[in-house]
Amino acid sequence: MKKLVVLILIVVAGYFAYQKFVVNTMSDEQKHVQAIDDEFQAARQRMGQAERAAAVGGVDTTSDAGDIMHLAGTLLERLQALQEKLTEDKAIEMADKLAAELNAYLARTK
Repeated sequence: MKKLVVLILIVVAGYFAYQKFVVNTMSDEQKHVQAIDDEFQAARQRMGQAERAAAVGGVDTTSDAGDIMHLAGTLLERLQALQEKLTEDKAIEMADKLAAELNAYLARTK
């Protein structure tokens, strides 16, 4: 039991260190791209939950899927508008990678 508590404390300390030293060192441009990425990851998670609900309980999740697809399209549009304004290489690289992920997701789920 002590080992589990120590492990949890180490994980929590690592998380806060990561937040302080990695996330806080991002530029404003990188933070904007990361915010869109966070929204996309949340949408993907919602889609997975909707798929599981449909598979397990036979629940109709058609509207959920449509809403999530619309959100993904909106996120791609926001990202493309942001890409035109980006000047930092790291932010441009992050945005290009996210755009590729969004395009692949939209193509796969249509």
